[in-house]
Amino acid sequence: MSQIILDEQLNRDRVLIPLQRWITVQKLEDLRPDEVIKDDRIPLLLRELKNPTFLTIDDGFWKRELLDPKYCILFFALQDHQQAQIPSLLRQLLKLTEFKTKAICMGKVAKMGKTHIEYWQGENTEKINRLWNP
Repeated sequence: MSQIILDEQLNRDRVLIPLQRWITVQKLEDLRPDEVIKDDRIPLLLRELKNPTFLTIDDGFWKRELLDPKYCILFFALQDHQQAQIPSLLRQLLKLTEFKTKAICMGKVAKMGKTHIEYWQGENTEKINRLWNP
């Protein structure tokens, strides 16, 4: 799996620290500590990194227009108080064929719900839906 970048609203104790136990992860603000990074600049920043996967609970990133072969966006459809679920959901997600390797993940914008995953990939204009039971 590629480098994981956490959106700024994701909690250090509930998300970052549990993920650091098994995967390379950084908070978005740690990439540019002296800058305020607005949402519209995040795709530009992701393109500068090597195969990053951006994790967020901000539904503003659930847009087909954000598709790019240089990164992956994973939007977890969770409330703020449910963030602690992200590490285990990510582990389960990475076991699925559609998300198993860095090469397969790149170019996806995905939404993880409680019972299904939706995502766009590449030139496909249709959203792909998949049931899951994490």
